Amino acid sequence: MLYVTVRRPDAPTRIHRAICSEYLRMRTHPSGPRQRFVLPTALAMLALCVGQARLQAAEVAAAPFKAPYVPSSDAEPLQEVPSVADPAVRQMRSLRAAQAAAPRDLPAAIRLADAYVDYSRQVGDAHYAGYAEAVIAPWMSEPRTPAVALVTQATILQYRHQFDDARALLDAALRSDPRNGQAWLTLATLDMVQGDYPAAGKDCAQVAGSAGFDWGLACSANLRSYLGQARQSLALLTQAAAASAGAPAGYQAWVQGLIAETAERLGDWPLAEKHHIQALTLLPQDNFLLVAYADFLLDRGRPREVLTLLADHAQSDTAFLRIALAHSLLHSADAPRYTWIMAARFEALTLRGSDYFGREQARFALQLQHDPQTALDMAQRNWQVQRAPWDARVLLEAALAADQPQAAADVLEFLRKTKLEDPVILPLASQLRERLRQFAGGAP
Repeated sequence: MLYVTVRRPDAPTRIHRAICSEYLRMRTHPSGPRQRFVLPTALAMLALCVGQARLQAAEVAAAPFKAPYVPSSDAEPLQEVPSVADPAVRQMRSLRAAQAAAPRDLPAAIRLADAYVDYSRQVGDAHYAGYAEAVIAPWMSEPRTPAVALVTQATILQYRHQFDDARALLDAALRSDPRNGQAWLTLATLDMVQGDYPAAGKDCAQVAGSAGFDWGLACSANLRSYLGQARQSLALLTQAAAASAGAPAGYQAWVQGLIAETAERLGDWPLAEKHHIQALTLLPQDNFLLVAYADFLLDRGRPREVLTLLADHAQSDTAFLRIALAHSLLHSADAPRYTWIMAARFEALTLRGSDYFGREQARFALQLQHDPQTALDMAQRNWQVQRAPWDARVLLEAALAADQPQAAADVLEFLRKTKLEDPVILPLASQLRERLRQFAGGAP
């Protein structure tokens, strides 16, 4: 039996939506290799889903979607789970067995936790970050937490966008181990995401001194792409890529992804696509790289290719949003259903206390729900937490759509100071500055 605590008048509807979203997630994109995963409560979930569908009858009438699928038996597979044939899954099993055999072995625990975090990023599933947190929990409760455990926990918190808490742990780790290269690199990444570029420059210098010249070069080169020095960034990243031939695939893919992003800053679309593909050749299942390339394809007006690219990755919420956007751009008959499912997924994330999809929620509100005011509110809240170029872009787009140029003032000032180069963002900024001048002049 399912017990819930109702804390607000609309909670039953919200809970039904969340449960329904989980059921619908199971039914989405069932093709491809999978293991059988039996859910005895499938019929109960379906009943709740049907009930929610009735509550949303008016909305459904305006945007119809296919009725929920009724499984033929409790033995029918409803959800895809990682296959044991996946090398990453085999590695996690091996590391888990080693850690279970020596539960107080910190290096074994860190190896397992890092594998979980890497897989969480690869497939876009935060559950694995939670598994990593559970693995290192015994050391986090110690009076003198080892620096390596602090860095791993900070990485998990950064993944969840709990930036202040992550920063506090990184500071503690560096007080204990000032030459911890991973801590410096994570801190540099965090500072870049939050737009503190002077601090990021100092962090990158520390990366070079503690993790090695190549890592420091890539870090500093990436920073330049945000400071109006994209051509210098591209030259340095190309140098870093040439020097990374024998490096692990993860490092090489990271550098290739940075080159692709920097080429986009310069509007060199063929070069950007070349390096997006090279990055995915190195890590073909990486969710971050897949989503970045999907965004590139959406911007180039190639939504059908997005559906092919992400066909086997609908379990990831960020990937699913791009699938929904692609269906919308194609005006497909399934577009309303994908939009409804994405709304339910966001509702489920909210109920679980997750608030680290602000950028995605703003894009969803603007491009799929066609609600500029809600999108602007979400984008403004998101801007208080993270200030990457995409965060700036989403806020500018929402401010234009809502015809509230004054709401983008902070972003416009940020762009003026940083001198960011971007062929999509800068025209948006110019339009908003013109609207601000019109408002100042009393124009309608």
